[in-house]
Amino acid sequence: MARLGWLRFGLLVLLAATPALAQLRVATWNLTNFNGTDADRNAAMRTSLFAEFEGRSLRPDVLVVQEVTGAAAAARLPGILNADTRGGQDWALAPFIDGPTTDSALLYRTSRAAILDVVVASPGGGTPLPPRHTIRYDLAIAGYDAPVLSLYSTHMKAGTSGSDRDRREAEARAIRDDAQALPQGTHIMLLGDFNMQSSSEDAYGELIDSQADNNGRFFDPIASPGSWNNSALFRFLHTQDPTSQMDDRFDLILVNDDLFDGDGLEYLGDVTTPFSRTTFDDPNHSYRSWGNDGSTFDGPIRTAGNAMVGATIAQALRDAPGGTLGHLPVFLDLLVPAKVGTLASLNYGEVEVGEETILDLPVGNLASVALWTADGIQPLRFSVVVPDPFETPLELYTVPAGAPTEFVPIMLVATAAGAIDTELRIVSNDPDRPEAIVRLTATAVGGGGGCPADLDGDGVLTLFDFLAFQNLFDAGSPEADFDGDGALTLFDFLAFQNAFDAGC
Repeated sequence: MARLGWLRFGLLVLLAATPALAQLRVATWNLTNFNGTDADRNAAMRTSLFAEFEGRSLRPDVLVVQEVTGAAAAARLPGILNADTRGGQDWALAPFIDGPTTDSALLYRTSRAAILDVVVASPGGGTPLPPRHTIRYDLAIAGYDAPVLSLYSTHMKAGTSGSDRDRREAEARAIRDDAQALPQGTHIMLLGDFNMQSSSEDAYGELIDSQADNNGRFFDPIASPGSWNNSALFRFLHTQDPTSQMDDRFDLILVNDDLFDGDGLEYLGDVTTPFSRTTFDDPNHSYRSWGNDGSTFDGPIRTAGNAMVGATIAQALRDAPGGTLGHLPVFLDLLVPAKVGTLASLNYGEVEVGEETILDLPVGNLASVALWTADGIQPLRFSVVVPDPFETPLELYTVPAGAPTEFVPIMLVATAAGAIDTELRIVSNDPDRPEAIVRLTATAVGGGGGCPADLDGDGVLTLFDFLAFQNLFDAGSPEADFDGDGALTLFDFLAFQNAFDAGC
């Protein structure tokens, strides 16, 4: 066996000025009648978002907010966030759509995401319409062409009357209809203030129940249905009200199944496991109700001794609403996709017919560990499909981000002399490049396959090939059976003469 050696594969890593803390973090926060002119509220917002306690900080990459009082208030938000060096200072505001009452807005770090489109998914207005617009924001993730992340920001009708419920259900139906019309494979989240006290409400069922078309179906990533209002069972998930009485899970994030299918963007957590009822620090989930350590059910969130965020952040969360009823932020983390890296071609050069030759194909995970960190990136999962006459192990390979390159042996056993020019496919979970093509080239020589009359193997036809044939025939060798009838006869001389006349 001829082995042509290991190929070396260099990975170019671009270093970012400020490494990301982790994966893509998406948060939602009802800011409570926010106009951006109160310096104390603005400072409390920054502390809530960017301060750190025992290694924990919210520090989102994308922030969806509700109860913004209008365009002027929304325009102030990027400056408020960029005034804090801990937040990245690359915050931008998505195009703002003014509605009939308080509004949604989306802020994003330009090093992490870009806005593709902003649309009204459910228009607001007077009864029977929902009171506020539901806005859909379509985002691209930095470094990727796919997938698209579509975020719906909602602030549903408050109240418990039949009319209030009907208006929430109408909004939920409009959101589901809009989500169903999105292209297959779109990663979708619904975030905001749902104003629902229980998962048994019809509006909630409209969002999460199976229907004839489930392209727009949502799921609770922490698998925690129930009657949330005034229930200690859900004390770690309550979001209202940090200033006086923590007893409602009004603020939620729901996701579609493309965010837990194992490919592309992926919720960092186990969607089949309910959120813990004994700790805020659930290792099965990245989802958190920020500031709620579960110790102050039916009262204001704890400041001194707050095990989740400490006293400073907890006090800021209480101050951020400006002395009125408020909400806690909710966030979750998404793993970003793997990126396949390999060679454009493998050239085996000149190989002997019938002899095994191996080259090693390097395949690596090129997703940026500088931007996202290794723990925030999906492992690259791939297999290699080769055509004849190549072979490779039938195996599913896994390459974590930041891990050494995998070298896949690609074996060639040429069956005939001549040029070989074909392609192999790397099938992977890279959404931008689900099939990477590698060209395979070689020149097979010798073995008598491409020039059967060249019996002395010197690459040219001469008198010595006749003598070699005569010797083989006289020895009764099967190699002299040129007509392939299993016997050595005059016809083998004639067949050899034809092969000789045909040339190489």
